[in-house]
Amino acid sequence: MGNRPVLHFLLIVCLSAPIFLEHALAETKPISSGARFPNLIFEDSSPREIQAYLGISRKNNFSFKDMSGTLFLFDVFNTYCTSCPKNVPILNNVYSAIENDLLLRGKIKVVGIAIGNNQNEVESFKKEYKALYPILTDLHFAAHKALGNPRVPYTIFVKKDKGKAIVMNIHQGVIESLNTIMDQVRDLLKCNKTR
Repeated sequence: MGNRPVLHFLLIVCLSAPIFLEHALAETKPISSGARFPNLIFEDSSPREIQAYLGISRKNNFSFKDMSGTLFLFDVFNTYCTSCPKNVPILNNVYSAIENDLLLRGKIKVVGIAIGNNQNEVESFKKEYKALYPILTDLHFAAHKALGNPRVPYTIFVKKDKGKAIVMNIHQGVIESLNTIMDQVRDLLKCNKTR
């Protein structure tokens, strides 16, 4: 007799779990092309060179809206992900190609977002894999949640235009090549010029 309430509760939980799971999964669909990009907030402090690159005036507690630029390439990853480091050499090449092109420098930004990682983990990752571009931390998964909890690595192209930020393209998984990314950059810039 004494176990009946417990069994009744367990039966209700088991029967309702699929409903809650389906609802939870429906709400966490990763951000996709054409969607508005959320105004992500980054709390950790950034050194002066990152502040200068991103065009921000504050060392910490800055948002995506504070960043200057027209086109952003965000690499969402985790420092413990085994396939994520494969994107670093390609992103380094993209970053260098942009920074060495007077027409692109300042307009296009390459930024990593390390989900669930602290600054020490990010610094170790940058040192080990020789990442040249800035990597911001998302220790409490706030940015990851705002992006729909995508599996990593997840690459997002975002265009800022007249106060709006729109996701122009996304890529799930390891990036194929430098040419793939640079072709997308050129296509998105052409798209900008025709407006």
